[in-house]
Amino acid sequence: MTSAEPLVYYPAYCFHLSPTINKWCPLRAIDIQGLECRPGFEADNVFFSLNHPIRWVRIVGVVVAIDEYHGRRIYTVDDSTGECIECSLDVPKPAHGARQNIGNGNAAVARPAEDAPHSDIDVGMVIDVKGSTKLFRDQKQINIQKLQRVRSTNQEVQFWNKIRDFRRDVLGQPWALERREVRRCKKQYLADVDADERKRKKKKENGYTLDSNVLGRQISTKSRNSGASSKPAKEEPLTKTEDKYSYTEGQYDALGL
Repeated sequence: MTSAEPLVYYPAYCFHLSPTINKWCPLRAIDIQGLECRPGFEADNVFFSLNHPIRWVRIVGVVVAIDEYHGRRIYTVDDSTGECIECSLDVPKPAHGARQNIGNGNAAVARPAEDAPHSDIDVGMVIDVKGSTKLFRDQKQINIQKLQRVRSTNQEVQFWNKIRDFRRDVLGQPWALERREVRRCKKQYLADVDADERKRKKKKENGYTLDSNVLGRQISTKSRNSGASSKPAKEEPLTKTEDKYSYTEGQYDALGL
């Protein structure tokens, strides 16, 4: 593929063949902020560099700010690339009355509890963050999965080398698949969807059958107990079983394709 040719964005059922989708992608903050959002992938927090799908990222930088919120902590990380990135960490919610609100009532001035995760991380420290990408108020953000302190310049240099190699060997050229690979992935995807559909129908049919049997026994019992009474037994509506096994169309394609 030459640079003049348009990029090919492959369907989600091809993503398992991607060299980036299930990898901690070493990136710079400016790279993460520049990732492209494409329609249909917002719910899965998948972004694109060229046509490479990216969900998991890794970044190393200096903590320049820490903001405490109810149930989460935000580390603002600066890696000297001209952009900062916010990294969000879920933390235990403080006890009632243990914090005071400021400004619009979101941020808290109380210090985090000593046993809260990563409470030892402070402004000025260099950290290594791994997490999933997400969009928050139109800005890229990292949802932290792993966090550790970087204690030497040598570790930073090693990470810079990983970024360089990753950009050169992976992100430097578009992701390309043979047509036969795409056809094979589509065939497997359709087979999986068909199998799920058959399973759904089977569950739904079994639900109706079960309700019919239960209803028949209820009517029979009621008839014996009431003798010649012609009043019908109160029927259990079948809609309960139908709702239990109802599925919205397109549920089996989690990425909306």
